Formats: sequence, structure tokens, C-alpha cells
Amino acid sequence: MELPSESRINPTLLLPASASLVIAGTLFVLGRMFGSVVLVAASAQWLLLFLLVLGARSQVLRPTSESTLSVRRLFIALLFMVVSLPGATLVDGYAFVAVPSLDDFLHLSVLMVGLAAASAVMSAVFHAANPSVVKDSLGLVKIGRIGVWLGLIGAASVFAAYQGWPAFEDAVAVVLLSVPVVLAAELLGRALFGFIRRPAGGSAFGADLFMARLFGSSYNPIQSVFTCVEDTFGVDVRSSWALGFLRKASFPLLASLAAFAWALSAFVVVDESQLAVRERLGKVKSGEVLQPGLNIGLPWPFDRIQIVDTERVRSIPLGFSGAKADANALWTQYHADEEYNLLIGNGRDLVTVNAELQYRIRDIHAWIYGCQNPAQALETLAYRVLMEATVDRTLDEVLSQDIGDFSAKMQAAIQAQANSKGLGVELIALNLRGLHPPVTLAAEYQSVIAAQLDRTTYIIDAEAYRESTVPRAKSSAEAEIRMAAADRIHRVSVARGEAIAFEALEAQYSANPDLYRFRRRLETLEQVLEEKPYHVIDARIERDGGALWFLQ
Repeated sequence: MELPSESRINPTLLLPASASLVIAGTLFVLGRMFGSVVLVAASAQWLLLFLLVLGARSQVLRPTSESTLSVRRLFIALLFMVVSLPGATLVDGYAFVAVPSLDDFLHLSVLMVGLAAASAVMSAVFHAANPSVVKDSLGLVKIGRIGVWLGLIGAASVFAAYQGWPAFEDAVAVVLLSVPVVLAAELLGRALFGFIRRPAGGSAFGADLFMARLFGSSYNPIQSVFTCVEDTFGVDVRSSWALGFLRKASFPLLASLAAFAWALSAFVVVDESQLAVRERLGKVKSGEVLQPGLNIGLPWPFDRIQIVDTERVRSIPLGFSGAKADANALWTQYHADEEYNLLIGNGRDLVTVNAELQYRIRDIHAWIYGCQNPAQALETLAYRVLMEATVDRTLDEVLSQDIGDFSAKMQAAIQAQANSKGLGVELIALNLRGLHPPVTLAAEYQSVIAAQLDRTTYIIDAEAYRESTVPRAKSSAEAEIRMAAADRIHRVSVARGEAIAFEALEAQYSANPDLYRFRRRLETLEQVLEEKPYHVIDARIERDGGALWFLQ
């Protein structure tokens, strides 16, 4: 069926609904990028505004569907509740990191002021809408005003962080999340009550909630409360002279409090472990350092104070990020969430370095004004020195060097580089936790190391065998040589003796040959008959015819 003209899509709703969705997504992304829980909480606020606009729009398109109004209210309320749970979990702080630069806080505070202005514009858009067509226009106007206050509170928190004041980011994030959650909870209650008692025909979707009336009826908080009481209970509390006076004096009182708070910015307290630098109208007096204690100057923006912890020892991880407290010391285990590899050995090897550089700020002027991001510059210098110390070495040379001596040389080189760049830091220590191959190659490298150890073991065993065998062989050879020499001397002596004896015999033979032969014959018989039995027989036995028998 064709909808009546007053029930067609109101073009004025498309712009705020689309803007709410885009702004909510942008805030969430920026919160994750810059680590601001306030921005994530503010994204939940804008998401609620988008859902309420969506509900109002669906109520305009189907004004005759009162039976499903409670269902739509329930759906929108539960949808926001489900979406707000991840936001509350993220606001816990575990999903965020530190902001890289304080200047980002200033940009984010300006962004939050722009969001407050956008809420004011959306409130004006809904205020201009026809209540007969957009029945929730008055309620959306009030919610837009609440969005203005929430945006200003978030901007104040982020700007306080930029100034170094107590920012109460977690408390502000809770407020930015709690207010929309309470609004959604009331919408949920209306939806549940609608199942018990059906709402009257033509009822509004429900954006004109009690908290919206209480805090959004006017930009003046006191007047908003009076208007809420009057609209809810029908009592005109503004007729009282005291309340009228309070209402009239509220703005001057708030202005005086704001002026007093602005004047307090001239007083700066520097802790015992801190030093500060004053920027007056953007200029810095050379050599001026604010000492610990109470320092008085001009209020912001005439004076801007830069406070730095000079006694706190800071640390920079080198070669890794996200260190694990219970990390195993083995090469095959990761010691951090992410480890970096250095290319060494003229591009042939990779090595993983786990080190922590600890430093302290020595010159506050050099630290603040010598470099735009001194911490990042110091980290870059440390990596450059580390690369210069390892790039022309092989993996074996890097792993076999003395860790203590290597750390001391690295620290001295980094300190020299930092001094040359004027960073104003003093290095306390360079704790080199380990040098090891990449974890993905650790098993293969251990196999190579094992093979090298086996090779070394074999070489040592061979050298030990050589050292034990060669002396024994030399001793045996020396003994053989000495025995041969002794045998030679013995044989020569014997030969000489025999020669002398032969010459003596020759002389004897030449003197009387017959006598010599007779003597030699007797000597021969003596040698032959030595140790043999012999018998002497009288020749007369045979002569006389006797016979002798020998039995053997």
C-alpha cells in the first residue's frame, strides 16, 4: 500500500543517520590508531545516535504498525547493548598502545570539539524537523545536546593529556559509554513494557527518554533539570525566587569557575624526579630549566610547560617487540611476540638479536628541541650501530664473540652517535639478552653446529692418536736403530777377533805346518768326542785272538 505523503522518507533523516555511522566508524579507527579510549567510547555514543535515528526513521515509514513498535524498540536496544560490549572491553586498555607523539593529543582534542559541534548541528537539524512527521524529533534534539556535552568532556580529557594534566581518560571513557547505555536500557524497558501494555496508536519510537529530558532539555544544565521536572511532573519549579536567582546566576558562576580554572594553569608543579621547560609565546629562553617544586608563570596559552621525567630510566627494545615474561631461553622458542632478523655476513646469514637499551634524559633542552622524535631517533641510531657491528661478520663469528665485550662496545658507539646528534641522553646499559639464529632455522643450525662439533671431536681424537702413536713409533725406531748399532759393533768386533785369530793361526802354520795340522786334528777330535762315550781297548786282545762285542 502506498504510504501517505507525511509518512514518506524524510530526507532530513538521511544526512544525520549517515553522518552518525561514518563518524562512529572513524572514531573507532582513530582510537585504535592513536590509543585513545575516549575516542572509542565516543564512537559508541555516535553509534547510539545512529540507531535511534534509524528507529525514528522506521517509525516514520510505518506509522500504522503499533503492534511491532515494541519489537523495533527491543531490537534497537539489544543491538546497541551488543555493540557496546566490545567497546567496553576495548576501553579496558588492553587493546591500546601509547600515543607516539603528544601533538596527536592536540589534534584529537580538536577532533572531539568538532564532534561536539557536529552534535549541535544534528540537534539543530532535528529541531527544524516537523514533529508531526518525525515524532522523535524533540527527543533527538535532546540527545544531540547530550552529545555536545559528551564531546566537550572527551575533548577536555584529551586536551588535558596533551597538557600533561590529570586526564582521567578511563573515567571519561566510562561516562561516555555509560550515558548511551542508560539511554538504551530505558529504551529496552519501554520495549518490554510495550509487550505488557500495547502503546497507543501514533506513539513515538522512544528517543525522548527520561535521561534525554533530564540533561538535554537545555544547554544550561540547571535549566534542563527544571524543564525536565516541569515536563514530567507538571510542577513549575522556576517560579521560586531562589531558583530563579540560581538559574540567572548559573552562567556567571560557571564563567567565574572557568576563569579561575584558566588562571590555575599558571601554576605548575614539577615533581622531584622531573624537570620542565617553559615556552612563552612559543619562545624558549636558552638554558632555562624549571626545577622541582611549584613554578608560577603566565596561564595558557601564553605559557606552555614541557615536563620531562629526567630520573626515570627508559628502555628501548632492540630486535624484538612484545617481550614475553616467561620466554624459554632455547633458540627454538620465540622470546617475544615479534622478532626481527639482521642480515650479516655480506648478505649470506641471518641473526636474531634480543637486546634492551636503557637510557636517561641528561639535557632536557636537547631532548625536547634537538629532535622531533628523540626516542625514535635513538632507536634508529642503535639499529645502525648494531648493523655496523655485525654486517661484515659471519654467523659463527657473531655467535662466538664475547657478549659482555660486545655490549660494552655497542653502548659506547651508540652513546657517541647520540652525542653527535644532540639527543641529550645518557645510556645506562645495553642488556644483550641473546644472539641466535632465526627460530625458523634454529633446528637446522643446531644440526650444523652438531656436525661441526663432531668434526672438531674427530680432529681432536685424531690429533690425540697422533700424539700418542708418533712418540711410540719414534721410540721403537730409536730402539731398533740402537739395537742395530749394537749388533753392528758386535759383529765387527767378532769379525775383527776372528781375523786376528786367523792371522795368528796363519803365523803358527807358517812356522811349522805339520805341527799345526797335528794340533788342529787333535782339537777337532776333541770337539767331536766331547760329551760322547769312548772306550780304550788293548791291542793285545785282538792279537791274542780275543773278540769284543758292543751292544747299543
